[in-house]
Amino acid sequence: MTTVSKELYDNLGKLLRFFRQPPGGGGGRRGAENNAQIRVLQFLALSETAKTTGEIAEKLEIRQQSASELVSKLAKKSWVDKTKDSQDKRVTLVTLTAEGREMIEGTAKREGDYYQQFFDVLTDEEQANLNRLVKKLFDGKFEQYMPNRKDGLITAVKKREQMKRELLRKK
Repeated sequence: MTTVSKELYDNLGKLLRFFRQPPGGGGGRRGAENNAQIRVLQFLALSETAKTTGEIAEKLEIRQQSASELVSKLAKKSWVDKTKDSQDKRVTLVTLTAEGREMIEGTAKREGDYYQQFFDVLTDEEQANLNRLVKKLFDGKFEQYMPNRKDGLITAVKKREQMKRELLRKK
């Protein structure tokens, strides 16, 4: 590994750790809503049709049971509606309510402001270049560790860690 590669790797790690720190050191930027609930709402907001809990689970790369629990919590907050599929009563269809859409749009605005603060030292062109390079790096490594994308990101991370251990043993 070249000195620049090691420094870049270390600096990206520091940056990621910094990004994960909640502002003010407290309970995070989202308050009572957790990341998984926000991800479900974001997925539904981008969807033009109702989604099943199975589709939600697949998109979020979580178990079906976890998706069902998330949907139930969101329904209690009146952010989603659950209805039985007219053709198959075993299937639950999930749609975003007006309250859920309002909540996720407000969250998107706050998150946009929150994310922008990390990159305000870069010009728009520098941000675009950084994004392109990070995407290229991720896509290339993701393909290396996950030729079969159905395995999910967790499997890719585990495979990457295993390959790293093997490389370090060879040295």
